Amino acid sequence: MSDRRPPAPETDLSVRLGPVELAHPLVDASGTLDVLEYARRYDGDYLADFPYAAYVPKTVTADPRTGNPPPRVTETPSGVINAIGLENPGVHAWIAQLGEWAALRAPVLVSVGGNSPEQYAAVISALEAHLAAAPPGTVPDVRGYELNVSCPNVVGGLQIGADPAATAEVVGACRAATARFLLTKLTPNVRDVTEAGAAALGAGADGLSLVNTFKAMVLDRDTLRPFLGNRTGGLCGPAIKPIALRMVAEVARAFPDTPLVGMGGVMTGLDALEFIACGATAVAVGAANFTSFEAPQRILAELRDEVAARGFGTVGEARGIALRA
Repeated sequence: MSDRRPPAPETDLSVRLGPVELAHPLVDASGTLDVLEYARRYDGDYLADFPYAAYVPKTVTADPRTGNPPPRVTETPSGVINAIGLENPGVHAWIAQLGEWAALRAPVLVSVGGNSPEQYAAVISALEAHLAAAPPGTVPDVRGYELNVSCPNVVGGLQIGADPAATAEVVGACRAATARFLLTKLTPNVRDVTEAGAAALGAGADGLSLVNTFKAMVLDRDTLRPFLGNRTGGLCGPAIKPIALRMVAEVARAFPDTPLVGMGGVMTGLDALEFIACGATAVAVGAANFTSFEAPQRILAELRDEVAARGFGTVGEARGIALRA
């Protein structure tokens, strides 16, 4: 637990991510927090006390996926490499579980994956049909979708995100399937991150998330062979933060009025504030969720302290300050 003082209540951390009003800028990065698992470990009502301003579940695909062969996770200096491979039960089994966390009070942004525009759209269409028919109180508050076109650990994911035309096709198919808020999650494994961003926005995305993990490799020290069962995986954690900040700043400068979710190595409240200073509207926390159960609360308290210490009346006053001449 942090020994920092309690957050100052007078500091306004509320933000608006497109049409979604958030109590503060922090959300979880997809795949790093299972709300039901956390609820089982929490002494109280975790669905009511959820620490993030919005919940982004693990990516769901049209068909079930078993993921990559083990080993699938390993630590590196200042980071973690994972090669989970979007393991999930498929959209229909996933939908059947929604009632278990329908009482979650935070808005939900569903992370969607696939290998083709049709697969992405199928996930959204299935969920839209379920939400339209579900009785009140039996489903969580789904406000939108985050299109994961950038996972480096699955066949097709990185290729889509690295190809602006392919990205636009996915976004266009999903835009036709929903009127809800639509984020596109960009890959950092490209020459110019703004090209895919422009393609996504041109095809109907309302906002952008960045960055996903960096494609990376680690070797077994004894055999000098790739350690991960998938050979490569995605690097996250503090090691990537300076590069992620640069990419968020580039996208914010190119699309100044676009809602952005920045991420990459956020471990402290100051880290989060730096992403906001580079133009992010909201900030996703990923690897820090693996370090301690209390990490979200600690980072939020630190963010409030950092905003107040700099004399900002609201966190919005800090947005984009690093981009100004």
